Amino acid sequence: MRTVGIRAAVREQMVARARPRPSEPVGSDAEVEVASQETGFRAFLRGLDRRYPQASRWVGGRLDIEVPAILVSVGVHAVLMLGLGMAGLAVQHEVHREFQSRVEEHTVLGELESKADFQDLDMADKPLTNTPVGGSFSPNLAPTVVSAPPGVNVDPMESASAKPASNLQLASLDVSQATRVAVPTATMLGQTVSIKGNGAEYADGVDGAVDRIAQEILGRLEKGRTLVIWAFDASGSLSVEREKLGKQIDTIYGHIAELDGKDLSHDGGLLTSVVAFGNDRQAMTTAPTADKAEIVSAINSVPLDKTGNETTFGTVAEIVRRWGNYKDAKGVRYHAMIIVVTDEVGDDEPRLEEAIDVASRAKVPVYVLGSQAIFGRVMGKMDYFDPATKIHYRGLEVRQGPESVALEQIKLPFWYDGYQYDMLDSGFGPYALSRLARATGGIFFVTRMGPSRMGFDPVMMREYKPDLLSRQQYEAAVAKNPIRQAVLEAALITQQRMGPQPSLTFPAADGPEFKEVMADNQTKAALTANAVDEALVPILRAAKMRDRETSRRWQAHYDLIRGRLLAMKIRCYEYNWACASMKKDALKFKNETSNAWKLVPSEEIRYSDKAASAAKQAKDLLQRVVDEHPNTPWALLAKRELKDAFGFKWVETYVKPIERPKMDSPAAKAKKEAMKTMAKPVEVPKL
Repeated sequence: MRTVGIRAAVREQMVARARPRPSEPVGSDAEVEVASQETGFRAFLRGLDRRYPQASRWVGGRLDIEVPAILVSVGVHAVLMLGLGMAGLAVQHEVHREFQSRVEEHTVLGELESKADFQDLDMADKPLTNTPVGGSFSPNLAPTVVSAPPGVNVDPMESASAKPASNLQLASLDVSQATRVAVPTATMLGQTVSIKGNGAEYADGVDGAVDRIAQEILGRLEKGRTLVIWAFDASGSLSVEREKLGKQIDTIYGHIAELDGKDLSHDGGLLTSVVAFGNDRQAMTTAPTADKAEIVSAINSVPLDKTGNETTFGTVAEIVRRWGNYKDAKGVRYHAMIIVVTDEVGDDEPRLEEAIDVASRAKVPVYVLGSQAIFGRVMGKMDYFDPATKIHYRGLEVRQGPESVALEQIKLPFWYDGYQYDMLDSGFGPYALSRLARATGGIFFVTRMGPSRMGFDPVMMREYKPDLLSRQQYEAAVAKNPIRQAVLEAALITQQRMGPQPSLTFPAADGPEFKEVMADNQTKAALTANAVDEALVPILRAAKMRDRETSRRWQAHYDLIRGRLLAMKIRCYEYNWACASMKKDALKFKNETSNAWKLVPSEEIRYSDKAASAAKQAKDLLQRVVDEHPNTPWALLAKRELKDAFGFKWVETYVKPIERPKMDSPAAKAKKEAMKTMAKPVEVPKL
């Protein structure tokens, strides 16, 4: 198999063979090779001399013929290229053979016992080695890891069903099912950046966005009279931001007046309309106006839409149809531009391509002030204060991602305490809104970031931009690429099949609840292991194609998913081993205050030598993501996975018992009476 790495090695060796290094002494191998090529060329010229005796004498006087300088040059280069080509083929053949041997070395012939029962693992031939540790929970942090060897292609822990065949057979994947999963948006005011086409640029907070909007309006004015249509999401979650932006209108139009040296915006050169949209849409200005007070009043008058339904793309299409070719009373045509202000992607995404088509034909760019998409997730959470009821709601679900057409990341929780990165900013705007802006020549401005989420430098993230293609183009591209197909299939499997997370805390081994708790959690671990095994099948099947993938984004996707799935598979086996060992030889507390057992990370892998080998490979894969994709969401997730070792050990601990009041206690009676007198529950607002 030829890979990017092999091609690089071939080129490097070809250049090394063809050009002597300065440090080489006279008579080095490089010089001998060049001399042999020169001798071959002389023989070639002598042959010409014999065949064409009338040819003139060669300029150097070494041969009894003379050839024009251009023929000499062409001949020398032809022979050199022929020699280099032959040398390259030899090197490539050698590297290819070495690569094949490396693949075979990394392919572990045996596999972990696929029939291992998570409830009753046979421990007869595996002596117990775990040693109980007294004291409270104290997790081990990041283990030492090394870079992944470039030849790693097949996981040692692959199941029999996941073995790649000699002729790679790709599983058929219904990409349309994967791409049917929702799309983009939302949060709070924070840093602002703009993303246009393939690039990204900084702006300084909301004021920075205001400045950039002013610049874009001025650029439009350079082409002629301009109509700006502000389209405001009327949902309750955006009420505060509408009010803030209303106060910024003076600043925006003030900047335009300051920078407008040609007075292009005067005398009706710049007009504005305001539209509110939710489940329906409504023009808040009776007609396009140049009156700033009327514009601010229109923004502040946007009615609250309580349906929770945003017809974003239908609104854009209808705005273009109504004002895309706007002419004033004198018949003078205006160049229109749309600025969408929203914190959600919109619920009518099927109309995205319609909106793009209508806006593109009318040459109306669409700008968006929105939120970063959540990395590899659809739903996010948002806090909301309802001014009508004065109730502060926390964690209301809103559609905040993903940044791509389909979910391109697996759903896999981290088992230990610490940030789970469920709400991880992607560094990009949501797919549908970003595509709308890019395809129409506008800009997506990221004006909100979550208060507890991380942001990534958009300049650094340029290499990892999502594919802002139409859904049909995206599906067609994925169908031709086994790596991308494997990523989407693994992501879909984990989104649908991942089991519940098992507990790491257990009651005393001699207590009445121990067996039931143990059996329940081993079942959860088994469900997780089954989902991981299923997701690994397409990933391992495409392993040999990994180095043919040229996209940095998809390389990071594949390596992270493969490393995390393998790490979780090892954890499931180690978890089962630890549970089985406790059932076989129950540990005793050494501290009289202890009343529970807890599983904590351990560097030691006890299940088998093959599991230990697989653990090292998982670490190598994850570390490669950290090294090759620094300061990205992929590196952050890989570091989080590496934070805790893959093995387990038991430590004794104390868990405070849950106090449940008796049904006839005063506290229980008071609570019961309070429930009777409670008013009807307040309906949770839809954002």
